[in-house]
Amino acid sequence: MVQFHDTIAHSYCDVVAVSTDSVSECAAFRAGLNARFTFLSDAERQAVERLGIVDDSDPRRPRIAAPFTFALLPDLTVHRIYNGWWFVGRPTPHELRLDIREMSRRCRENYEGPCAPA
Repeated sequence: MVQFHDTIAHSYCDVVAVSTDSVSECAAFRAGLNARFTFLSDAERQAVERLGIVDDSDPRRPRIAAPFTFALLPDLTVHRIYNGWWFVGRPTPHELRLDIREMSRRCRENYEGPCAPA
């Protein structure tokens, strides 16, 4: 994601990571990756519960946040959701780039990329 963010940042796109770790753990992880995008903490798991992405199937580890990726339009409308509970459900940078291309086509009148209407 760090390299992907570097390639899309100039296209008015952004990446945000949300973690159930504490603010200090998020900051340490961000620094360790040398990431320039935002890391948000949901340590109390309010957001993941509201989104319905909490897994309580293992009583030894309750309230685990399932890894999801959301591609959001500028107005925060959901364009696509990737359920990454299984590794193969996680999006590749190529898939995210295609999502950005499609969202740009939908949102920008001056977009002339490969997916632009004829």
